[in-house]
Amino acid sequence: MKQDAPTEAAPPPLTSRGESTRERILQSAAGVLAEHGYAGSTLNDIAERAGTKAGSLYYYFASREDLIREIMTRGITETLAHVIAAVDALEPSASSQDRLAAAVTAHVRYLLTENDIARAAIRTLGQAPADVEGPAIELHRDYGRYLSTLIDDATADGFLDPAIDGRVLRLLIAGALNWSTAWFRPEGPASVAEIADLAARLATGRIAPAPS
Repeated sequence: MKQDAPTEAAPPPLTSRGESTRERILQSAAGVLAEHGYAGSTLNDIAERAGTKAGSLYYYFASREDLIREIMTRGITETLAHVIAAVDALEPSASSQDRLAAAVTAHVRYLLTENDIARAAIRTLGQAPADVEGPAIELHRDYGRYLSTLIDDATADGFLDPAIDGRVLRLLIAGALNWSTAWFRPEGPASVAEIADLAARLATGRIAPAPS
């Protein structure tokens, strides 16, 4: 009689201390990824930042790829949730232009306020192998569809030129927002609030001076 292949036992649940260590590893790995990208991030670098040994990482993650996959999916998931929450917090009377501005503002603030997991997710997109970034790519598309809805609503309400290609506008907005992580410096001439405000004005056509 043919016997079934043995199945691997599920790992025991982590203690609160174990969960804390796992989160510390995630945050440390995100910091390394945000600074060095996929190819430049090693387990030794991650372990050193987390204050542990490289071999210990395998107790919490099956592989380097599993660790990076979780960072990418979590970063995009949390960014989108933060943006949606900011838009939903507006008064019901808010215009579609206000909703688009709120989304852009929330995105910039979230990326630039020391959120390594969000920054790492953006930095690593397009660098990791397909099996690593695949789930994050799908989430990124969900985000794109949400942003497209906001752009379409603002266009339909007359706040944006209907002759503009909405897809191209979405790609330009998302690219500009995400690229801000590459050049922003906390000690630079513009604050996060100023950058977020300018990005929102650009995205919603409010860049012209107020009439005198």
